[in-house]
Amino acid sequence: MAGSLFINPTAFEAGLQAAFTARSTTSEGQAAAFERFAHLRFPNRRVEGWKWSDFNAALRARALANDEADDIAIAPSAFAALAPLEFRVVDGKIELPAEEMPDGLRYGIMDPVATIPELETHPIATLNVAMTRKALAIEVKEGASFARPILIRHINTGAGFGFAQTMLRISAKAKASVIETYEGVGAGLYSHLLHMVVRDGADFTRTVVQETGPETIINAIAAVKMEEAARFAQTGLSTGGKLSRHETHLHFWAPDSSATINSAALVSGVRHSDFTSEVLHIAPACKARQLHKGVARDKARNVFQGKFHVKRKAQKTDARMTANALLLSDTAEANHKPELQIYADDVECAHGSTSGALDADALFYLRQRGLDENQARALLIEAFVGEVIDNVEDDGIRGVLAARVSNWLAAS
Repeated sequence: MAGSLFINPTAFEAGLQAAFTARSTTSEGQAAAFERFAHLRFPNRRVEGWKWSDFNAALRARALANDEADDIAIAPSAFAALAPLEFRVVDGKIELPAEEMPDGLRYGIMDPVATIPELETHPIATLNVAMTRKALAIEVKEGASFARPILIRHINTGAGFGFAQTMLRISAKAKASVIETYEGVGAGLYSHLLHMVVRDGADFTRTVVQETGPETIINAIAAVKMEEAARFAQTGLSTGGKLSRHETHLHFWAPDSSATINSAALVSGVRHSDFTSEVLHIAPACKARQLHKGVARDKARNVFQGKFHVKRKAQKTDARMTANALLLSDTAEANHKPELQIYADDVECAHGSTSGALDADALFYLRQRGLDENQARALLIEAFVGEVIDNVEDDGIRGVLAARVSNWLAAS
């Protein structure tokens, strides 16, 4: 790869190309992906869908090359009490569990995907395809009900960049729960691409928790393919970073499937949290529910973008989306963009969005019953976010999420 593929590259882009060129082995698919990225480049605020999450500006002056992190002591996960099967991805390097592979599950390390067709024009997904060295592959076998949660810990320590992929297959009539955590105080870019299939009659739950340092820049993408009579339930909780964006691209390929995509953002200081989703209804008689709750204080920014796209053949679609924001200061921001794009005529679809401050009457009511102002405000915020947390079916996971909310309120 002679010369620069970029026109007037930023320092970060030049560093990426130098790192890519220095690799000993790259596939033709990865080389083609890097060339596509060099054409697309990092998205900026002039690109629709990224106007509130400007990765180009955030990365313009970042480090030139990836850091080789020293061995670090990794504290136990907040979910450790649930006895999960724990995988770690430290700065893009995969660590498999030390225990024997349990019944009902297969996993290992494989070559990364060469492309994901629906994401070929996504700039950061394209870069991920080019830069990821190895991928974590997990399969829940047909008919298996894997009771223990599967925990994937993404730990970012460096100031350069890290790329990772996970391939996840939930086989027919299987049931499993995956928890993904994003941790660490690294100040660089971390990109994760999750490509998964929920097969016929499978039941899958995904929980995403991001608690990273204030300088972390994250783009995490989940591309989910739903087959017939499958069920998918996702809950995300993020305290943001310098720039944090969690994306869900969910496609209903077969009828009678359902998905719930809920999220909550708790951001303070100058942190930024973005939950973006696209739900594509290709098959008929599928159901989608989406709820987002964002809390922002100081100069923080909460972004929500959700889109339901209903194809002409997707009759009997039932899809509803709600986004609510709570602003705790005059300088905090909430940017919401709920969308419906409907080409079928026999559907029930709706969306709504609100933003506002804490209710003064409710604060007064609680103060009159013996709570001080901080306690009253915390109680109202917990109740506001609680609608997302309370929808989590697993008692253990719900308890951990509620504790993370309480910890954020105590620290704020």
